[in-house]
Order: sequence, then C-alpha cells, then structure tokens
Amino acid sequence: MPSVSFVSLGCAKNLVDTEVMIARLGAAGYELVPEAGDADTVVINTCAFIDPAKAESTEVILEHAQRKRRGQQLVVAGCLAQRYGEQLQSLIPEIDGVVGTGSYGSIVELLDDVAAGQRPVRLDFEAEPEHDFLPRLITTPTATAYLKVAEGCDHPCTFCIIPKLRGGFRSRSEESILKEAQALATGGTKELILIAQDTSMYGRDRGARRGGLAKLLEKLHEVDGLEWIRLLYLYPATVDSELIETMAALPKVCKYMDMPLQHAHPEVLRAMLRPSNGERYLEIIDEFRRRVPGITMRSTFIVGFPGETEEHVSYLEEWIGRAELDRVGFFEYSAEEGTPGAILPGKVPARERRKRLVRLREAQRIASERARSKRVGSTVRVLVEERRTLRKSDPFRAALGSAQAWFGRSQGEAPGVDGGVYFTGEAEVGSFVDITLDGHGPFDFYGHAAIEESVAVG
Repeated sequence: MPSVSFVSLGCAKNLVDTEVMIARLGAAGYELVPEAGDADTVVINTCAFIDPAKAESTEVILEHAQRKRRGQQLVVAGCLAQRYGEQLQSLIPEIDGVVGTGSYGSIVELLDDVAAGQRPVRLDFEAEPEHDFLPRLITTPTATAYLKVAEGCDHPCTFCIIPKLRGGFRSRSEESILKEAQALATGGTKELILIAQDTSMYGRDRGARRGGLAKLLEKLHEVDGLEWIRLLYLYPATVDSELIETMAALPKVCKYMDMPLQHAHPEVLRAMLRPSNGERYLEIIDEFRRRVPGITMRSTFIVGFPGETEEHVSYLEEWIGRAELDRVGFFEYSAEEGTPGAILPGKVPARERRKRLVRLREAQRIASERARSKRVGSTVRVLVEERRTLRKSDPFRAALGSAQAWFGRSQGEAPGVDGGVYFTGEAEVGSFVDITLDGHGPFDFYGHAAIEESVAVG
C-alpha cells in the first residue's frame, strides 16, 4: 500500500482542499502517515495570498526538498502551485508533480503519473466545483468542520491575486452542499462553518439576484445533528436584507459576522476598487446590530496601501472608534506581482506602515476592550474543544483557581482567529455547556458552568 503525508498551509479553504485530497487518496488505497519521512509521497498544499505566505510556502517546500530521500516523491499543490506552475519544477527540481487549485479532483491520477516517473503539472480550473468535497477526511476537532459553498472570486480588488489563483466565482449547487452537510452531520459535525471568497455572493452566478445565501441557510437549518452554522467572509456589496433577517430568525445560525472591509476612507477604497465607503459600512454594521441582537462582529483592514496618507489613517483611526467592532485583524500592504496595486504610485515605506499598524491596533484594542467588557456577566453556550493546563504565569489560573481548565468557543468566537472561553467544572469534548463569563484577557474569556448557579440556588 503506497503511503502519503500532507502539509497544509494557509486558510480554511486550503484546509478543505487538503481534506478532500486525503480522502480521495485514501479511497484509492493510499495510507495516510503523519511523518513526511515515513511517506512514499509528500504533498504540500501551499498558500500564495501575500508575500509572507509565499515565503512560508517556499521555505516549507525547500525544507522537504532537502530532506527528500531516494525514491520519495514530492508534490506541490495549492495557490503557489497555481501561480507558478512549471516554474516551480524548474527552480526546485526535487518537485515531482504540481497540482493547482482547480485540479484537486485529479490528485489520484497525478500521483499515479508521478509514481510512473512522469512530472505532471495540472492547472486547469473546473467549470463547476460540484463534487470535490466528498469524500472528506475531517482534520479539525470532531465537532467542527468547514464547508466551502463556492470557489473563486469575481471582485476586481487591486491588491488581490485570488481571482488568478482560484478563477472566477463559481457557486456549488444547493444539492451538493446539502449532501455534504448531511454527511458531515452524520459523522459528528455540530458546528458547520460556511466559507468562500465572498460567501454572501452565493447563488448569484446561478441566477439568484438576492437572497441566495439566506435560502441555503434555511435548508441547512433543517439538517439533523447540526447545532451551529457559522458564516465567514461576507462582502459589503453582496450582503442583503434577506441574509440579515435570516441570521436573526434561525437559531442555528451563529450571531457572528466576519466581513473584511480593508479600509474606511473613500479615496483608499476607490484605489482598491472596493465598494462604497466608511459611512455606508457603519450603516451596515448598525443594521446587523439592530436586527441581530448580541451579534459579534469581526473585520480586517490593510495598512499602507499605495497613496494612503496621514489624513486617510486618521480617518480610519476615528472610524474604528465609532464602529466598535469586537475584533479586527490588521495587515501591512503587500505588493503582489500581477495585481494593479503593485504598480500604483505613492508607495508607503515599510517603517511608516509599521508605525501606522501599531497606531491602528491600539485604537482597536480600546474598542475591543469595551466590547469584551460588555459581555462579562452574560451566559453563553460554549462548544467544548479541549482540556488545557494553564501556566503558573497565566492570570486565568488564579482567576479559575485551578491549573486545569476546559477550553471552548461560544458563537462569538470563530476557530483559529478569535480566542475562546476557559472554564472549570464538568464537561466533555464535543459537547455544549452554558458558561457565565466572569472576566476576560486580551483575547479570551474565563467563567464557570452556569449549572453551578442553579445547583447552589436549589
């Protein structure tokens, strides 16, 4: 039985692709092994969104190329593969095969070709991403799984290379999504996380002018076994009132909004070819808050885009204070080869970008502190993920009165980016418990099981 080992880098969309490849190879008779040195073939699923991601992917490839033993094959997949194709094999001859983001369905055939001594490169985009997501071997904690509802992107953002790496926006059929959701729920998934480059655009390429994602949520809500349905990566121009109403009405849909806005000043947004302006964004945020009480809101912003001035930064700093988003990620602008932004005038020096980054992060720290403080004293439902040992220096250790604590997430925390909730008491991994929040740190909350209160009262 041939064996294969995977290294998965980058975003949740890449993780889904890795899980699909693992399952397809498993069904074809490959044995999955955890250590690359023990595998006949090593597959590295790469990211190439920004320069640091490209650097990490390249470093990992070179590391495995140097370790490659006689008779072992090395295959590079994902965004870096899609972007550079045959160039990768020319620069790193140890690479035996290359498979891009649109050709994962042929991973078995590609490894067969590699085993036969060929050096295949497959970069074609499939017309519709209908099939590629079953079977899947879930690598996230057993109660949580990502589900990709669409592939690619149609937005012309001048800083972004994704349309070239993933192709145009292509929604999956409702039937294929529901089939996968049911399979995941049957396998134990309780939190289903919907992802795409623009999740709120779902269905528009299939004729749904509005409400496509809302209608999909209504059907996913009926899938037995699912407890939470979380939405990531909404887009300000494709969010519609039907979606907001559905989020408010359906109990299983997490009261959580992740909408990357990238900036707030209208001049910078125009240069980015992003929709609308900061004032309109505040209106969207206010509408979510009015119609979905208790919603947690997250966004991301780019700092130092070409042409960004002190006036633009001051505007964004003031906007952050007005928006009072719960969490924000900031990224220094990275000039990506092949994007319009890379040739724009007005480059911001790296030192100045870093200064602006520190300044904006401080503004958001204050806003996040206010948002977290408002949640203290509330009782939230938490999905238990693991048991952790707290260091002696960890302030939660003293607050909880224990070196051991459970860790989980409420609807207000997405995995991998938002922190979570530490608590003591009885629990089980994969279960839900009600936790009263007693306090918080810079990222996480701590609390106690709400059932303890009712027992004490009784």
